[in-house]
Amino acid sequence: MSNHDHSALLTPYQLGDLALKNRIVMAPLTRTRAENSGHVTNELMVEYYAQRASAGLIISEGTWVSEEAQGWYGVPGIYNKEQGQAWRKVTDAVHACGGNIFAQLWHSGGVSHRTFYPDGRQPFAPSAINQEQLVHVRGGSAMSDVPRAMSKEDIKRTVLDFKNASRVAQEAGFDGVQLQAGYVYLINQFLHETTNHRTDEYGGTIENRSLFLFEVLDAVLEVWPSQRVGLKTGPMMNELGAFKAVDSTLAVSEYVYEKLAPYNLSHILLMRQMADLTGTPIEALSGDAVIYHFRNRYKGSLILNVGINAEHGARLISEGAGDLVAFGRDYIANPDLVERIAAGAPLNPGRPENYYGSSAVGYTDYPFLHQEAADLVPTGSEA
Repeated sequence: MSNHDHSALLTPYQLGDLALKNRIVMAPLTRTRAENSGHVTNELMVEYYAQRASAGLIISEGTWVSEEAQGWYGVPGIYNKEQGQAWRKVTDAVHACGGNIFAQLWHSGGVSHRTFYPDGRQPFAPSAINQEQLVHVRGGSAMSDVPRAMSKEDIKRTVLDFKNASRVAQEAGFDGVQLQAGYVYLINQFLHETTNHRTDEYGGTIENRSLFLFEVLDAVLEVWPSQRVGLKTGPMMNELGAFKAVDSTLAVSEYVYEKLAPYNLSHILLMRQMADLTGTPIEALSGDAVIYHFRNRYKGSLILNVGINAEHGARLISEGAGDLVAFGRDYIANPDLVERIAAGAPLNPGRPENYYGSSAVGYTDYPFLHQEAADLVPTGSEA
Protein backbone atom coordinates (compact mmCIF):
# COMPACT_ATOMS: atom_id res chain seq x y z
CA MET A 1 0.00 0.00 0.00
CA SER A 2 1.60 3.28 -1.04
CA ASN A 3 1.87 6.36 1.17
CA HIS A 4 -0.17 8.21 -1.43
CA ASP A 5 -3.20 6.06 -0.55
CA HIS A 6 -3.13 7.49 2.97
CA SER A 7 -2.17 11.10 2.31
CA ALA A 8 -5.65 12.47 3.08
CA LEU A 9 -5.38 11.08 6.62
CA LEU A 10 -1.99 12.69 7.17
CA THR A 11 -2.92 16.26 6.25
CA PRO A 12 -3.44 18.84 9.02
CA TYR A 13 -6.97 19.80 10.02
CA GLN A 14 -8.44 22.83 11.76
CA LEU A 15 -10.88 21.49 14.37
CA GLY A 16 -12.58 24.63 15.65
CA ASP A 17 -9.71 26.65 17.12
CA LEU A 18 -7.46 23.58 17.47
CA ALA A 19 -4.85 22.93 14.78
CA LEU A 20 -4.52 19.14 14.43
CA LYS A 21 -1.36 17.73 12.88
CA ASN A 22 -3.32 14.98 11.09
CA ARG A 23 -6.85 13.63 10.69
CA ILE A 24 -6.25 10.44 12.65
CA VAL A 25 -8.25 10.23 15.88
CA MET A 26 -7.84 7.75 18.70
CA ALA A 27 -11.39 6.57 19.39
CA PRO A 28 -12.76 6.43 22.95
CA LEU A 29 -11.81 2.96 24.21
CA THR A 30 -12.84 1.40 27.51
CA ARG A 31 -9.73 -0.31 28.95
CA THR A 32 -10.59 -0.96 32.67
CA ARG A 33 -7.20 -0.01 34.13
CA ALA A 34 -8.64 2.17 36.92
CA GLU A 35 -9.48 -0.68 39.26
CA ASN A 36 -9.70 1.26 42.49
CA SER A 37 -12.54 2.43 44.70
CA GLY A 38 -11.97 6.07 43.78
CA HIS A 39 -12.10 5.53 39.98
CA VAL A 40 -8.76 7.39 39.72
CA THR A 41 -6.35 7.20 36.78
CA ASN A 42 -2.84 5.88 37.39
CA GLU A 43 0.70 6.02 36.00
CA LEU A 44 0.01 3.13 33.64
CA MET A 45 -2.74 5.20 32.01
CA VAL A 46 -0.41 8.21 31.75
CA GLU A 47 2.04 6.08 29.77
CA TYR A 48 -0.71 4.57 27.60
CA TYR A 49 -2.08 7.92 26.42
CA ALA A 50 1.36 9.51 25.99
CA GLN A 51 2.39 6.59 23.75
CA ARG A 52 -0.48 7.47 21.38
CA ALA A 53 -0.02 11.25 21.33
CA SER A 54 0.96 11.38 17.64
CA ALA A 55 -2.77 11.14 16.86
CA GLY A 56 -4.27 14.40 15.64
CA LEU A 57 -6.74 14.01 18.51
CA ILE A 58 -7.17 11.52 21.34
CA ILE A 59 -10.65 11.03 22.77
CA SER A 60 -10.30 9.48 26.19
CA GLU A 61 -12.06 6.36 27.30
CA GLY A 62 -15.50 7.12 28.68
CA THR A 63 -15.26 8.72 32.12
CA TRP A 64 -17.99 8.66 34.76
CA VAL A 65 -19.64 12.04 35.31
CA SER A 66 -20.77 10.97 38.80
CA GLU A 67 -20.63 8.06 41.19
CA GLU A 68 -24.10 7.00 40.05
CA ALA A 69 -23.09 7.14 36.37
CA GLN A 70 -20.97 3.99 36.58
CA GLY A 71 -21.78 0.81 34.71
CA TRP A 72 -18.43 -0.83 33.86
CA TYR A 73 -15.87 -2.04 36.38
CA GLY A 74 -12.43 -0.41 36.20
CA VAL A 75 -13.50 2.77 34.38
CA PRO A 76 -12.16 6.12 35.70
CA GLY A 77 -14.26 9.03 36.91
CA ILE A 78 -13.99 12.76 36.24
CA TYR A 79 -16.23 14.27 38.90
CA ASN A 80 -14.02 15.21 41.87
CA LYS A 81 -10.74 16.94 42.67
CA GLU A 82 -8.70 13.77 43.17
CA GLN A 83 -9.78 12.38 39.81
CA GLY A 84 -9.11 15.70 38.10
CA GLN A 85 -5.59 15.92 39.54
CA ALA A 86 -4.85 12.39 38.34
CA TRP A 87 -6.17 13.19 34.85
CA ARG A 88 -3.92 16.28 34.81
CA LYS A 89 -0.90 13.91 34.67
CA VAL A 90 -2.42 12.33 31.55
CA THR A 91 -3.16 15.60 29.78
CA ASP A 92 0.27 17.02 30.68
CA ALA A 93 1.96 13.93 29.24
CA VAL A 94 -0.07 14.06 26.02
CA HIS A 95 0.61 17.78 25.60
CA ALA A 96 4.33 17.27 26.28
CA CYS A 97 4.33 14.87 23.32
CA GLY A 98 2.57 17.41 21.10
CA GLY A 99 -0.87 15.83 21.25
CA ASN A 100 -4.46 16.96 21.87
CA ILE A 101 -6.92 15.14 24.11
CA PHE A 102 -10.67 15.43 24.79
CA ALA A 103 -12.41 13.75 27.73
CA GLN A 104 -15.44 11.63 26.90
CA LEU A 105 -18.21 12.22 29.44
CA TRP A 106 -20.19 9.07 30.14
CA HIS A 107 -23.29 8.02 32.04
CA SER A 108 -24.36 4.40 31.63
CA GLY A 109 -27.92 4.85 32.92
CA GLY A 110 -29.74 1.53 33.02
CA VAL A 111 -26.81 -0.42 31.53
CA SER A 112 -25.43 -0.87 35.01
CA HIS A 113 -25.71 -3.17 38.03
CA ARG A 114 -26.54 -3.03 41.75
CA THR A 115 -23.11 -4.38 42.64
CA PHE A 116 -21.49 -1.05 41.75
CA TYR A 117 -23.16 0.55 44.77
CA PRO A 118 -22.37 -0.26 48.42
CA ASP A 119 -26.06 0.07 49.29
CA GLY A 120 -27.10 -2.24 46.43
CA ARG A 121 -29.51 0.32 44.98
CA GLN A 122 -30.97 0.03 41.50
CA PRO A 123 -29.32 2.05 38.74
CA PHE A 124 -31.69 4.51 37.07
CA ALA A 125 -32.78 5.06 33.48
CA PRO A 126 -35.42 7.15 31.66
CA SER A 127 -37.98 4.37 32.24
CA ALA A 128 -38.16 1.17 34.27
CA ILE A 129 -37.30 -0.98 31.25
CA ASN A 130 -34.58 -3.61 31.29
CA GLN A 131 -32.00 -2.64 28.67
CA GLU A 132 -31.09 -6.36 28.35
CA GLN A 133 -27.39 -5.66 28.03
CA LEU A 134 -24.34 -7.46 29.38
CA VAL A 135 -22.67 -5.37 32.11
CA HIS A 136 -18.96 -5.72 32.97
CA VAL A 137 -18.89 -6.10 36.75
CA ARG A 138 -16.02 -6.94 39.09
CA GLY A 139 -14.74 -10.41 38.28
CA GLY A 140 -16.86 -10.98 35.19
CA SER A 141 -20.16 -9.95 33.66
CA ALA A 142 -23.85 -9.91 34.54
CA MET A 143 -27.05 -9.07 32.72
CA SER A 144 -28.68 -5.74 33.42
CA ASP A 145 -31.82 -5.69 35.56
CA VAL A 146 -34.93 -3.49 35.51
CA PRO A 147 -33.72 0.02 36.45
CA ARG A 148 -35.51 2.64 38.49
CA ALA A 149 -37.26 5.30 36.39
CA MET A 150 -35.62 8.71 36.80
CA SER A 151 -37.53 11.39 38.65
CA LYS A 152 -37.43 15.02 37.53
CA GLU A 153 -34.95 15.62 40.37
CA ASP A 154 -32.75 12.80 39.08
CA ILE A 155 -32.77 14.41 35.64
CA LYS A 156 -31.88 17.87 36.97
CA ARG A 157 -29.10 16.43 39.11
CA THR A 158 -27.69 14.42 36.20
CA VAL A 159 -27.62 17.48 33.93
CA LEU A 160 -25.61 19.25 36.64
CA ASP A 161 -23.34 16.20 36.94
CA PHE A 162 -22.38 16.59 33.28
CA LYS A 163 -21.72 20.28 33.89
CA ASN A 164 -19.56 19.53 36.93
CA ALA A 165 -17.62 16.85 35.05
CA SER A 166 -17.04 19.37 32.24
CA ARG A 167 -15.52 21.76 34.75
CA VAL A 168 -13.31 19.03 36.27
CA ALA A 169 -12.15 18.11 32.74
CA GLN A 170 -11.31 21.73 32.01
CA GLU A 171 -9.34 22.09 35.24
CA ALA A 172 -7.56 18.81 34.44
CA GLY A 173 -6.16 20.33 31.25
CA PHE A 174 -8.23 18.56 28.62
CA ASP A 175 -8.55 20.36 25.29
CA GLY A 176 -12.29 19.71 25.15
CA VAL A 177 -15.02 17.22 25.97
CA GLN A 178 -17.14 14.77 24.02
CA LEU A 179 -20.59 13.70 25.21
CA GLN A 180 -21.30 9.98 24.96
CA ALA A 181 -24.75 10.36 23.41
CA GLY A 182 -24.73 7.14 21.44
CA TYR A 183 -24.65 3.38 21.69
CA VAL A 184 -26.70 1.94 24.61
CA TYR A 185 -26.03 4.53 27.31
CA LEU A 186 -28.09 7.11 29.19
CA ILE A 187 -28.52 9.87 26.60
CA ASN A 188 -29.42 7.35 23.91
CA GLN A 189 -31.77 5.63 26.36
CA PHE A 190 -33.74 8.88 26.34
CA LEU A 191 -33.55 9.15 22.54
CA HIS A 192 -34.54 5.57 21.78
CA GLU A 193 -38.26 4.81 21.67
CA THR A 194 -38.01 1.32 23.16
CA THR A 195 -36.17 2.48 26.28
CA ASN A 196 -38.10 5.71 26.90
CA HIS A 197 -41.78 5.30 27.77
CA ARG A 198 -42.03 8.54 29.75
CA THR A 199 -45.24 10.55 29.58
CA ASP A 200 -43.76 13.89 30.70
CA GLU A 201 -41.81 16.42 28.61
CA TYR A 202 -38.88 13.95 28.32
CA GLY A 203 -40.90 11.26 26.54
CA GLY A 204 -43.27 10.69 23.64
CA THR A 205 -42.36 12.79 20.61
CA ILE A 206 -38.91 12.88 19.07
CA GLU A 207 -38.52 16.48 20.27
CA ASN A 208 -39.37 15.43 23.84
CA ARG A 209 -37.05 12.41 23.81
CA SER A 210 -34.24 14.70 22.62
CA LEU A 211 -34.77 17.24 25.41
CA PHE A 212 -32.40 15.59 27.88
CA LEU A 213 -29.54 15.57 25.35
CA PHE A 214 -29.95 19.28 24.64
CA GLU A 215 -30.27 20.17 28.33
CA VAL A 216 -26.99 18.34 28.97
CA LEU A 217 -25.34 20.01 25.98
CA ASP A 218 -26.49 23.48 27.04
CA ALA A 219 -25.15 22.86 30.57
CA VAL A 220 -21.76 21.78 29.22
CA LEU A 221 -21.70 24.87 26.99
CA GLU A 222 -21.87 27.02 30.12
CA VAL A 223 -18.37 25.69 30.89
CA TRP A 224 -16.76 25.14 27.48
CA PRO A 225 -16.92 27.15 24.24
CA SER A 226 -18.87 25.27 21.59
CA GLN A 227 -15.82 24.61 19.42
CA ARG A 228 -14.35 22.51 22.26
CA VAL A 229 -17.45 20.33 22.71
CA GLY A 230 -18.23 17.28 20.58
CA LEU A 231 -20.81 14.50 20.62
CA LYS A 232 -20.83 10.84 19.79
CA THR A 233 -24.33 10.20 18.46
CA GLY A 234 -26.19 8.49 15.65
CA PRO A 235 -28.46 5.52 14.88
CA MET A 236 -25.82 3.02 16.02
CA MET A 237 -27.55 -0.04 17.41
CA ASN A 238 -26.01 -3.32 18.46
CA GLU A 239 -29.38 -4.91 17.66
CA LEU A 240 -29.37 -6.66 21.03
CA GLY A 241 -31.88 -6.50 23.85
CA ALA A 242 -33.94 -3.33 24.07
CA PHE A 243 -31.84 -1.55 21.44
CA LYS A 244 -33.26 -3.10 18.31
CA ALA A 245 -33.89 -0.52 15.60
CA VAL A 246 -37.48 0.70 15.27
CA ASP A 247 -39.28 2.99 12.83
CA SER A 248 -38.23 6.18 14.67
CA THR A 249 -34.55 5.20 15.07
CA LEU A 250 -33.42 7.04 11.95
CA ALA A 251 -35.82 9.96 12.40
CA VAL A 252 -34.60 10.79 15.92
CA SER A 253 -30.96 10.84 14.77
CA GLU A 254 -31.87 13.02 11.80
CA TYR A 255 -33.63 15.43 14.16
CA VAL A 256 -30.62 15.54 16.51
CA TYR A 257 -28.11 16.15 13.68
CA GLU A 258 -30.20 18.90 12.14
CA LYS A 259 -30.76 20.60 15.50
CA LEU A 260 -27.03 20.39 16.28
CA ALA A 261 -26.05 22.02 12.98
CA PRO A 262 -26.13 25.68 14.19
CA TYR A 263 -24.30 24.96 17.48
CA ASN A 264 -20.82 25.38 15.94
CA LEU A 265 -19.57 22.30 17.80
CA SER A 266 -16.11 20.79 17.66
CA HIS A 267 -17.37 17.62 16.00
CA ILE A 268 -19.82 14.76 15.86
CA LEU A 269 -18.46 11.23 15.98
CA LEU A 270 -20.55 8.97 13.74
CA MET A 271 -20.28 5.20 14.00
CA ARG A 272 -20.93 2.85 11.11
CA GLN A 273 -23.18 -0.06 11.96
CA MET A 274 -21.69 -2.89 14.02
CA ALA A 275 -24.59 -5.31 13.55
CA ASP A 276 -26.19 -7.02 10.58
CA LEU A 277 -29.10 -4.68 9.81
CA THR A 278 -30.83 -6.99 7.35
CA GLY A 279 -34.59 -6.89 7.89
CA THR A 280 -34.46 -3.90 10.28
CA PRO A 281 -35.99 -0.44 9.68
CA ILE A 282 -32.45 0.95 9.16
CA GLU A 283 -31.28 -1.77 6.76
CA ALA A 284 -30.49 0.88 4.14
CA LEU A 285 -27.84 2.43 6.45
CA SER A 286 -25.49 -0.55 6.25
CA GLY A 287 -21.82 0.09 5.55
CA ASP A 288 -20.90 3.58 4.35
CA ALA A 289 -24.54 4.51 3.61
CA VAL A 290 -24.98 5.85 7.15
CA ILE A 291 -22.01 8.20 6.61
CA TYR A 292 -23.36 9.75 3.42
CA HIS A 293 -26.86 9.96 4.90
CA PHE A 294 -25.72 12.13 7.80
CA ARG A 295 -23.06 14.07 5.90
CA ASN A 296 -25.94 15.44 3.84
CA ARG A 297 -27.55 16.71 7.05
CA TYR A 298 -24.49 17.94 8.92
CA LYS A 299 -21.75 20.09 7.40
CA GLY A 300 -19.69 20.52 10.57
CA SER A 301 -16.65 18.38 11.42
CA LEU A 302 -17.55 14.70 11.21
CA ILE A 303 -15.36 11.98 12.73
CA LEU A 304 -16.01 8.58 11.17
CA ASN A 305 -15.59 5.35 13.14
CA VAL A 306 -16.01 1.54 13.08
CA GLY A 307 -14.66 -0.90 10.53
CA ILE A 308 -12.57 1.64 8.61
CA ASN A 309 -8.93 0.94 7.73
CA ALA A 310 -6.41 3.55 6.60
CA GLU A 311 -7.05 3.19 2.89
CA HIS A 312 -10.84 3.28 3.30
CA GLY A 313 -10.60 6.25 5.69
CA ALA A 314 -8.39 8.24 3.32
CA ARG A 315 -10.85 7.62 0.52
CA LEU A 316 -13.83 8.76 2.62
CA ILE A 317 -11.99 11.97 3.53
CA SER A 318 -10.98 12.56 -0.09
CA GLU A 319 -14.62 12.19 -1.13
CA GLY A 320 -15.73 14.69 1.52
CA ALA A 321 -17.77 12.06 3.37
CA GLY A 322 -16.05 12.94 6.64
CA ASP A 323 -13.23 15.07 7.99
CA LEU A 324 -11.39 12.77 10.38
CA VAL A 325 -11.28 9.02 11.05
CA ALA A 326 -11.26 7.46 14.52
CA PHE A 327 -9.43 4.16 14.93
CA GLY A 328 -10.26 1.88 17.85
CA ARG A 329 -8.76 -1.60 17.98
CA ASP A 330 -5.90 -0.53 15.68
CA TYR A 331 -4.97 2.08 18.31
CA ILE A 332 -5.03 -0.48 21.10
CA ALA A 333 -2.37 -2.56 19.32
CA ASN A 334 -0.42 0.25 17.62
CA PRO A 335 0.63 3.18 19.80
CA ASP A 336 2.45 4.62 16.76
CA LEU A 337 -0.48 4.12 14.38
CA VAL A 338 0.16 7.46 12.64
CA GLU A 339 3.78 6.55 11.91
CA ARG A 340 2.78 3.10 10.65
CA ILE A 341 0.14 4.55 8.34
CA ALA A 342 2.64 7.13 7.03
CA ALA A 343 5.22 4.41 6.36
CA GLY A 344 2.73 1.95 4.88
CA ALA A 345 3.99 -0.47 7.54
CA PRO A 346 2.14 -3.53 8.81
CA LEU A 347 0.09 -3.21 12.00
CA ASN A 348 0.55 -5.18 15.20
CA PRO A 349 -2.28 -7.68 15.70
CA GLY A 350 -4.50 -7.01 18.71
CA ARG A 351 -4.80 -9.27 21.73
CA PRO A 352 -8.53 -9.14 22.58
CA GLU A 353 -8.06 -11.20 25.74
CA ASN A 354 -6.19 -8.21 27.24
CA TYR A 355 -8.56 -5.42 26.13
CA TYR A 356 -10.23 -5.38 29.54
CA GLY A 357 -7.39 -6.12 31.92
CA SER A 358 -5.72 -4.58 34.93
CA SER A 359 -2.03 -4.59 33.98
CA ALA A 360 0.44 -3.35 31.37
CA VAL A 361 -0.04 -6.60 29.44
CA GLY A 362 -1.92 -5.83 26.23
CA TYR A 363 -2.01 -2.16 27.26
CA THR A 364 1.37 -0.43 27.13
CA ASP A 365 3.53 -3.35 25.90
CA TYR A 366 2.76 -3.27 22.15
CA PRO A 367 5.95 -2.66 20.14
CA PHE A 368 6.65 0.56 18.25
CA LEU A 369 7.88 0.39 14.66
CA HIS A 370 11.36 1.63 15.62
CA GLN A 371 11.59 -1.11 18.25
CA GLU A 372 10.77 -3.76 15.64
CA ALA A 373 13.44 -2.31 13.35
CA ALA A 374 15.97 -2.49 16.17
CA ASP A 375 15.02 -6.12 16.79
CA LEU A 376 15.93 -6.92 13.18
CA VAL A 377 19.54 -5.69 13.52
CA PRO A 378 21.84 -8.77 13.42
CA THR A 379 23.74 -9.63 16.58
CA GLY A 380 27.20 -8.06 16.59
CA SER A 381 26.40 -5.27 14.16
CA GLU A 382 26.09 -1.64 15.14
CA ALA A 383 22.53 -0.48 15.65
